[in-house]
Amino acid sequence: MQIQLYGVLLLLHVLLFAYWLGADLGVFYGARFAADSSYSIETRQTIGSIMAFVDMAPRLSVPLVGATGISMGVVSGAIGTGGIWVWAVWIAALLWVASNLYIYRNRADLARVQPAIRFDYWWRVFMLVAAAAAAVASLLGVGITANVALAAKLLILATAIALSLVLRALFRPYRPALRRIVAGGDNVAESAIMARALARARPVVMAIWLLVIAAAAIGLWAL
Repeated sequence: MQIQLYGVLLLLHVLLFAYWLGADLGVFYGARFAADSSYSIETRQTIGSIMAFVDMAPRLSVPLVGATGISMGVVSGAIGTGGIWVWAVWIAALLWVASNLYIYRNRADLARVQPAIRFDYWWRVFMLVAAAAAAVASLLGVGITANVALAAKLLILATAIALSLVLRALFRPYRPALRRIVAGGDNVAESAIMARALARARPVVMAIWLLVIAAAAIGLWAL
């Protein structure tokens, strides 16, 4: 039973990594076309809607990657804690998932989703601090695991979450500019704002991709 459970968790963990990286690539690629002023407003709106849907994959994958990873560590014995703490991790992950689903379903009503967006922001801050603290403590020999590779993966997760907050700040002007274009704003000026936001975000996006690949490599070769 233990081997079967670990196998299911491992499959979910790998799939979540694939959806995180693959969907992120699709969103970033699509963002270039949505910022292109040569396309019609209708086409750019459609691209924006597709981006919002595809972007749900990484948004949902991040909390579930952490939950499945912790669960695998407990099942394999690499993490000494268990019981109520595993349940707490899953409850936290599912709460984060629910928040992202709520934001997506109500994204047209900005006033309605603002509390959820603020919650998501501070939840990310909390999770990156918790993951970083667990990783550093483990590397110092006083944490939840003595497995250096697992501690490194926790640190990578914390760094990826931190970069997601940086990315949010850099990308913030993008969607409002598209909404202003749809409302009749200056197409060229607003498209330039979108293009600048995209250019600033590019290095951060690529850094997150490299971190995801590094975490996958550690999982394959060091665990």
